[in-house]
Amino acid sequence: MISRRTLIAGVPVVAAAAAFPGAGSALAAGTESFGEGNYYFAVAPDDGTPVDRSGELIPFSRGALFDRDATGVVGWRGGATAPKTVSMVFDLLNDYPLDQIKVLSTAPNDLWGFDEITVTYRPEASATYRIAARATRARTELDYQLTVPMSGTTARFLRIELLRNNQGLHIPLNEIQLVLGPGEPGQNPAPAASIDGMRQELSRYTRLVDRYGQYLYQTWPGKVTSDAQLRAEAAREEARLAGVEFDLSRYDRYGGLRQLGRHGATGYFRLQKVDGRWWFVTPDGHLFFLKAVDALSEEEWGYGTLYRNADGSLRDVFDELPDRGRFASAYAVVENGLHTVNFVKANLMRKYGDDYKAKWRDITRRRMIDWGFNAQGKWRRDASIVMPYIERAPTPSDVVKVLWGIDPFDPEFSAKLDRAFDAFGLAKFRNDPWLIGYFFENERGWNRDVVAAVLRLDSSLAAKQAFTRYLAATYDDDLARVNAMLGTAAQSFRALADVVIDVDRVPDRDVKAFITQASKTYYRKVRDAIQRHDPHHLFLGSCLVPTWRTSPEWNVGGVDYLDAISFDWYSDNADYLRQYGVHDKPIINLEFSFCHPDRGLTSHNPTITATSIANRGEKFRDFVRAQAASPVFVGSAWFVHYDQAVTRKPGSTEAFNMGLINQQDQPYHAMTDIMRETNRDLESVHQRGAGWRAG
Repeated sequence: MISRRTLIAGVPVVAAAAAFPGAGSALAAGTESFGEGNYYFAVAPDDGTPVDRSGELIPFSRGALFDRDATGVVGWRGGATAPKTVSMVFDLLNDYPLDQIKVLSTAPNDLWGFDEITVTYRPEASATYRIAARATRARTELDYQLTVPMSGTTARFLRIELLRNNQGLHIPLNEIQLVLGPGEPGQNPAPAASIDGMRQELSRYTRLVDRYGQYLYQTWPGKVTSDAQLRAEAAREEARLAGVEFDLSRYDRYGGLRQLGRHGATGYFRLQKVDGRWWFVTPDGHLFFLKAVDALSEEEWGYGTLYRNADGSLRDVFDELPDRGRFASAYAVVENGLHTVNFVKANLMRKYGDDYKAKWRDITRRRMIDWGFNAQGKWRRDASIVMPYIERAPTPSDVVKVLWGIDPFDPEFSAKLDRAFDAFGLAKFRNDPWLIGYFFENERGWNRDVVAAVLRLDSSLAAKQAFTRYLAATYDDDLARVNAMLGTAAQSFRALADVVIDVDRVPDRDVKAFITQASKTYYRKVRDAIQRHDPHHLFLGSCLVPTWRTSPEWNVGGVDYLDAISFDWYSDNADYLRQYGVHDKPIINLEFSFCHPDRGLTSHNPTITATSIANRGEKFRDFVRAQAASPVFVGSAWFVHYDQAVTRKPGSTEAFNMGLINQQDQPYHAMTDIMRETNRDLESVHQRGAGWRAG
């Protein structure tokens, strides 16, 4: 229970209903002659008083958040359709000098809570909000209190956003306390905001970054303050890396380790099992362990951020955008017509000059050598930086899809692949010795949800016809038995293809077997199409996330048509290799990384979240060594070269600290120093298999 008068640093803290006077009146800090305000929830809570649950504008004097009783709770229940972010806005009715904001949230157990909280504010005259505080909350922190210093700040509107990474988590909020600072309230305030006005407040922008794309609300060593600083950093790094060159006495020109002997040179990358362990073999015949970096090019569209909305309006999240004249090449219209600006490119021009490419490529090549990386992985690459690389075989735009999955039974699927590969020019890669191989699609497989969607459709879908053929073959053409099992009354198996089938009536073994059949069909057709255009290079699968939009049956159903199984596995645990290693097929992880949520950037999930930049390197070391110890694992690709923008990747909520380098082209040396030592020893770890236990 919160008392009616709690002292914080000698200042009386009172509920907001008793914290502010009527509009335009004078008030000294700590005075208790107060007026009203209002608040509004973007999504009405499930728990709390009827007033709070009403979805209406809530007066401070009637809401549970300002009743000075911390035992009451306003709560948002979790669930599959629950919003990940819960937002609310407070109208104080006038500009007031604030000293402090305090948020209280008590959780009865670890099924309640939230993961992140952001508090923003704006005075009446400002069009945008600014951040007062961002904080994280541990699930074990049941009695949570956030105290936000606001000294010297004037605000009329406040916003609070509560983020749960797991939608099943229930969000509790008990009490908001506000403390007045010294000074006078504003004069001639606008009328109280209506519900529509409060909704507009929730959608207003928050200023986030400076002219270099750096987070505004934090300082750190090395934060860029001038173009001259960037140029000085370039000169120092150029001098430091001047002697870094590829060690041809240790490696062949493709990165194969000479000391492990020759194993047959074919002129192209291939895979071979040597002494019970799988390896890549370079075109010159030496064993090679993949240590790649994804999206090496600064041209990668995911490094940009939206500066203009679809309606042409500007996103007011920047203190200053790069000059459109000088930095014209930093602006682009990318996928789906998104208008983006790329702070990485603008900062490279500031650092290396307007014609920055040659200097940037040289420094990037030397960085990769210095840090021990030996290939360009997925996504946008720079062809002028000569390293082994992986290419994406394009997905035809006219494939038949069910949910996110392609229908491989489509009789035109192979022809569509050929047309897409022709248009892309896949054949031009066939004689390139630096190409390792291709992946097709990305993070898209089949699972029970896809099968359920197939079964709801009719015989115009080839996959539905294939399913009824599967049932006929599996149940020896016993239509009566199949009808009884499915609760249908089809007159023939052909007619059954036009009947809506409930997937819950289908035995699980049949769902899995049909997914396996679909996977075999899919990977056979894709492999055959690649080989028609390029018979020399490897087929590396579809970069699946083992636990998302796919299934174990899909992941390995077509394994006989793959040269390697590729995954995107964002975790600090390599145990996924135990499940898939039993197939004795080479495995690669083509996306992984570790993030430190700091400087306005965030992390992908708790398993890859580090406590510092150096800890990112430590997590890298432990994870890649654990993977390398597996006899089937042949390498990985770090995602990505540069951080995403603080102001988010285009068309996404992602603002991840996944880079080797920040968007100001400053390497994370505390991390890359650890990567350097780790990468140098990975071939030895793989050869020895230290610590690996199969099964």
